[in-house]
Amino acid sequence: MSDEQNNNSPSQLDDMFVIDFEQVEQVSRAFFDESKEILDNLEEQILKLEEDPNDIDHINLIFRKVHTLKGSVGAVPGGQLLGSLSHEFEALLNRIKQENHVITRECIDLFLESARLLKVLAEALREKREVYPEELSEAIEVITRYGSFQFSNGTMNKPARKASLKKVAAVSDDDQGVWLSNKQLNELLKISGELLVLKNFYTIMNQTVNFRVQPELFERRQSDFNHNLRKICDQFQSQIQSVRKEKAEESFQGIPVLVRQAATELNKTVQFEMHGMDLLIDKSLAKELSDCVVHLVRNSIDHGIEDQFERTVQGKPSIGQLSLEIADKNGVIHLIFKDDGAGLNKERILARAISTGLTTEEEIPQLQDEQIYRFIFQPGFSTKDKITTISGRGVGMDVVLNTVDKYDGQIHIKTVPGQGTTFHLEVPAPQHIMVEAALLATWNGLQVAVPITSVSHITSCSELQVTTVNHLRYCQFSGLTVPLLNYQEMLQSSVSESADKVKNSSAIFIKAKDAVIALLVDKIEGQTDLVVKNFGKILGGQKGFKGVSILADENVAYIIDPESLLGVLASTQMREAA
Repeated sequence: MSDEQNNNSPSQLDDMFVIDFEQVEQVSRAFFDESKEILDNLEEQILKLEEDPNDIDHINLIFRKVHTLKGSVGAVPGGQLLGSLSHEFEALLNRIKQENHVITRECIDLFLESARLLKVLAEALREKREVYPEELSEAIEVITRYGSFQFSNGTMNKPARKASLKKVAAVSDDDQGVWLSNKQLNELLKISGELLVLKNFYTIMNQTVNFRVQPELFERRQSDFNHNLRKICDQFQSQIQSVRKEKAEESFQGIPVLVRQAATELNKTVQFEMHGMDLLIDKSLAKELSDCVVHLVRNSIDHGIEDQFERTVQGKPSIGQLSLEIADKNGVIHLIFKDDGAGLNKERILARAISTGLTTEEEIPQLQDEQIYRFIFQPGFSTKDKITTISGRGVGMDVVLNTVDKYDGQIHIKTVPGQGTTFHLEVPAPQHIMVEAALLATWNGLQVAVPITSVSHITSCSELQVTTVNHLRYCQFSGLTVPLLNYQEMLQSSVSESADKVKNSSAIFIKAKDAVIALLVDKIEGQTDLVVKNFGKILGGQKGFKGVSILADENVAYIIDPESLLGVLASTQMREAA
């Protein structure tokens, strides 16, 4: 290589060292927001740890907070002292976890002193002022105490892992409020006024109209009352749901800044795209998914995206690509995070999993690739030998798994060596109160309900052309050959009703995804609005159903989930093919 190639011109050097002050300001603002949330209750969390020093979940909670603080301050001008203090704080917590030390009173005192100083240093950064000499002296003293800290009373007993972390989160969520705009508040006040008027109307109707003497007038007034009550209930339900939701961009707006920050610290160039940010999503879920993306971003940039030289050698674009997409499909939030980096290294993951006791050499042949990749979600798991301000302690990815598990969701991982990795999170949207407009029908003495939005057509089976092929019954609908089966026949992969019984039955044509299926029922009862309740933890999920509802006559209606019902039929057809 020539000297001309080795030596950059002054103009080139100037371009290389241009400081993007706007970007620095964005990074700083993101840090101030994140640090305030962490530091506001850090002392409270430390005091809770003093009440139960053996609570490993709570130790992990504080550890993640301090780790996040350390990672966020790295790109903030003047944040070196805060970064050093949080690093020492994190290192001592790591010693406690790795060596099973008992958390002593001295530990708690040091942690509380650190939390106070971290607030002071963060405030100084926010106010863009120099650290006062006494503050600097205190910080240096605390950092020195960390370096010489010794444990003198053995190790703590390892307790059975418990769900205290989730309990803390649940209490926090219940205590949190939601922001109501004046418009939303006015709408709720308007609805409450309409309910008051309707209540008065009902009272006057009962007092002034005798249904025996004036049956037609009473029926007309009652019909008006029912119509207005339904309308107000729909408005109220819609308004309450809107209060709990916000656009995804509100919770994910800090992610692009985080990408820039992490890429800058690791001297990498990354382009980031977000899609679906207009989606309205439950606020609490959006915040937790945003926390997941924070850890996915840091993991991807540190572990996945190669540096510019390595990417150029491999024939890849010098700029790494990250993308985030979020969508709602039939009440399930799909979050897809992609990078075009090196992909997950299966051999290194397996080696680390064996060394940490997560698996054995004998178990490896039975493991599917995705099972191997899921080891990265274990607490403390990391394939990096060197600890950086971004990652290296195996912190963060376990947060992703815990969040998905909390909502009974799923994680799918797809990786191609040299081409990148995709994390696909499927999380059912929380349904606090779900009202479903449904078509009621009777089958085998049971009440079943089909969501109106999924009903394409209803008809008597006597009007259908029915045929049986390979033990399954089919009919014609809009030029398509559609399966016509009752629920039991779908489960047992074979028809059981006689032809005469089928002719006297009704068919509900249900659309799910791009398919149509016909559900055989005994009788169509009518349309109604139902409050959907899930089956609970004892029963768990039931194939083909999303929940139950109590009807006015105190009978139970089983509410069909069209996509799940389609899955029941698909598994039936797969068994037939096999």
